[in-house]
Amino acid sequence: MRSACLPFAIFLLLSSDFSPGSLAARQDQPIFKAQSELVVLHVSVRDRRGRHVTGLDRDAFTVIDDGKPQTLSMFSADDVPASVGLLIDNSNSMRPNRDRVIVSAVEFVKHSHARDEIFVLTFNEDVRNAWGPSLTGATDPDRFASAMSGAIVARGMTAIYDAIVAGLQRVAAGSHSRQVVIAVSDGDDNASKASRDEVIEQVHQSDATIYTIALIDPLTREGNPKLLRQLARATGGESYQPRRADDIGEAFDEIARDIRSAYTLAYAPTTTAGKSDDERRRRTVRVYVRSKDGRALRVRTRDGYFENRRGDHR
Repeated sequence: MRSACLPFAIFLLLSSDFSPGSLAARQDQPIFKAQSELVVLHVSVRDRRGRHVTGLDRDAFTVIDDGKPQTLSMFSADDVPASVGLLIDNSNSMRPNRDRVIVSAVEFVKHSHARDEIFVLTFNEDVRNAWGPSLTGATDPDRFASAMSGAIVARGMTAIYDAIVAGLQRVAAGSHSRQVVIAVSDGDDNASKASRDEVIEQVHQSDATIYTIALIDPLTREGNPKLLRQLARATGGESYQPRRADDIGEAFDEIARDIRSAYTLAYAPTTTAGKSDDERRRRTVRVYVRSKDGRALRVRTRDGYFENRRGDHR
């Protein structure tokens, strides 16, 4: 994770609303000036029925990093803005679902946080910028719909690997510490310059949470939904495979709710002795959450991050 570890003061600035009204509301709260580097996790919590669980406090969360319990330096249940990238398949396989994807993307933007920063990349043989980045609160839905209609032509081959790499690079340069990538495709690749292994490496090094919507033709069953599930699970995201075109909008709605209801945790990880200065390895992270009555809850978050001994956590 390239920016999973942030100086504490910088993280607070990035993840908080510092409008004049919010500053007044926070005057009685402590101001942290510590400069220790933090691992930042965005955690989705659900009950056994799959419903989002809100209203938990920090005592409900246990973080294990490389087998060691961690002390949370920061905890937030607030709905914070995010930098969001939509990666929309523009190849011939998109043709049956094109109109529904456009409508669903427009609805997603309408119901996003007003300060979310959003961009759209479309991809067939090439990856192209179709929109933004721009704030959703300042986005005219009609203009956005028109831009999507002109950009998504549904022809050609598919370079999803290249699109994932480009999307991760773009979202990492966003304005918000919360980073989200939503990939809409059948998951098949027949035109990328990047390889599958290169994509997996980029995903593991990124801070973005990836959500995927697999659009598989029920007649041909062509595509690679397994890849889309792998990308989502590695980052604490979720993968959806709508059975009908009419279900695409429901998948977008569920992703929007998941983004808005996530908890944000941060901690300064304990160091591991005995590693050389140049050795870079991946630390595993596990998060456990219990409800107020002690029941274990379902958790999704990133499963690890890269570090080296110079304190550069990636």
